[in-house]
Amino acid sequence: MKCPYCGADQEVNHDDGQGYDQDVAHQQECSNCGKTYIFKTVISFDYYPEQADCLNGEPHRYKPTMTWPKSATKMRCEICEEERNPTKKEFEEILSNIKTL
Repeated sequence: MKCPYCGADQEVNHDDGQGYDQDVAHQQECSNCGKTYIFKTVISFDYYPEQADCLNGEPHRYKPTMTWPKSATKMRCEICEEERNPTKKEFEEILSNIKTL
């Protein structure tokens, strides 16, 4: 945020949890001009919808997770992020790809 007096960039002072409560006039001193001002905190949520055809009858697009140790690898859908254990064949393929690296 910027100081309402001099326009200098300011970092919110969160000492002792200060500055997080909404609907409260928080006080802070400008590190540039030394004047005290107030600020109010607004917390917002943003949502970004995406199509998920795999949740509507289309097949999931599973890819192995990048996990160490490899025995903990899961298969994760790159669309909806659903996870499952790999089949024996998938796990053998995962292990064979490691050997070729």
